[in-house]
Amino acid sequence: MTLLLATRNAHKTREFAQLLGPDFVLCDLTSEPDAPAIVEAGKTFEENATLKAVAVSRIFPDKIVVADDSGLEVKWLDGGPGIFSARYAGEKASDRRNVEKLLRELEGAPERSARFRCVIALAKDGELITTVAGEVAGRVTQSSRGKNGFGYDPIFVPEGFEETFAELPSDTKNAISHRANAVAELIRYFNTVRPPARK
Repeated sequence: MTLLLATRNAHKTREFAQLLGPDFVLCDLTSEPDAPAIVEAGKTFEENATLKAVAVSRIFPDKIVVADDSGLEVKWLDGGPGIFSARYAGEKASDRRNVEKLLRELEGAPERSARFRCVIALAKDGELITTVAGEVAGRVTQSSRGKNGFGYDPIFVPEGFEETFAELPSDTKNAISHRANAVAELIRYFNTVRPPARK
C-alpha cells in the first residue's frame, strides 16, 4: 500500500518508513514542492493531525494521506510544551533551541516526569477516515545526551531505561516510542478494517 505522509521532515519520514515496514510504500511532501504548508491551528494533537491529513488529502484526492502530531508533555509544566513542542522557542526554532528552553524552565524542578504523545490521522478525498494514538512515559534529563533521533530525544528517558531516546539504538526506540505505538495501531487498523483504497 502506498501512503502519502503529510510532512517535509526527513527524520519523521525515515522513522515512519522503518515503523511501517516493507508492506507500505511511503512518500512525503518533499516530492510535492507546490503543496502549501498547513497551519496547525488545532488545540489538541488530534485536531492538528486531522487538519493536516484532511487538507493534504483534498490537494491529492487520489492518495491515502497520513498525518501525525506529536509532542512532549511535561508534568511540571502542566502538560507543556504539548502541541507547541516543535515551535516552543519560536515559530522557526531549531530542535536545540527548543531543548534549551525546556531545560531552562525545568531548572530546580523537583518533578521531571513527562510523556511523549502521538496522534495519527488517516484521510482520503478530503474526509477523515480514522485517528489512532500512542504514548510513552518517562522523564526529562538535566542535560542533553546522545546523537540519535531528533526533537526532544536527547533529554527524554523512557520508563525502564537509563538512556535517552538519542542514546538508544533506533531499533530499540522504534519498539517502544509513542510513534511506534501509534503506528502499531495504524497497522492494526489496516489489518482489521477494509482500507479505503489499494494502489
